[in-house]
Amino acid sequence: MATILITGGTGLVGNHLTKCLIEKGHKVRILTRSAKQSKNRVDYYRWDVKHNEIDKNALLGIDSIIHLAGAGVADGTWNDTYKKEIIDSRVDSIQLLLKKCKELKSFPKSVISASGTAFYGFDNSEKIYDERAEAGRGFLTEVSEKWEKASAGFEQHDVRRVIFRIGVVLSDKGGALKPIKIPFQFGIGSAMGTGKQPLPWIHIDDLTSGLLLGIENKEVSGTYNAVAPQKTTNQEFSKMLAQEMKRPFWAPNIPSVVLRIILGKEKADEILLNGAHVSSKKLEEAGFKFQYPNLSSAFRSLL
Repeated sequence: MATILITGGTGLVGNHLTKCLIEKGHKVRILTRSAKQSKNRVDYYRWDVKHNEIDKNALLGIDSIIHLAGAGVADGTWNDTYKKEIIDSRVDSIQLLLKKCKELKSFPKSVISASGTAFYGFDNSEKIYDERAEAGRGFLTEVSEKWEKASAGFEQHDVRRVIFRIGVVLSDKGGALKPIKIPFQFGIGSAMGTGKQPLPWIHIDDLTSGLLLGIENKEVSGTYNAVAPQKTTNQEFSKMLAQEMKRPFWAPNIPSVVLRIILGKEKADEILLNGAHVSSKKLEEAGFKFQYPNLSSAFRSLL
């Protein structure tokens, strides 16, 4: 049994992970901006990243930190202010934890941090990227790079560090799948842009199992792609979704220009219209078994 501290513990992935950890007998601590009483075997501790404040008791006696905190990249308009918030919410939060661990002279055994497959950029090629590839270009690439580097200081204190570069998370409780489903429910679902853009994805159950592997397996260290093995494009994703929902699939794709008008060019290009194929081989070689290796099995469990 381990004691796990989670940042972003009240979000989609954090909630799901917390339930899994409790079921496996682990103790969970969650950092929140407002004080809460312990509930359902979860202890809550207050922190305020902007003011460099954290309840020191949250950090004493922990085995692992799971760093999931970060402003939603799809939530706000990508102006300079919100872009800064996206980066700072990921970087400043883990650096605050490192600073406090140093002050307390108390470190966890491991730090497991989220990152994104956007690390590899958005070339829309047939190339399949593995963890040895260099960073690409783009704002979300910059976010991923800085997110990963922010936790590097823990390694100087003999803390095992694991980075998961996560694809689009599929869940029936929220996230990307809910808004994607809406036009399909009305029978007008189609692919976006050319439809040829890569779409790396992962079922939320597989993601939480991967995070658990990072916590429990001391041999797991370094960077891993948290994506399903199936190589998928937006066209293939959309067509399979329509098929599993038993709804028509429209041949005319949503024009790129429309999405750029709605979201802004940079945001639409990086979130919807471009991507990179990503390999899951390293994670599988670490002993991980996907419960949902393909879209058909994933959609059937979620729809």
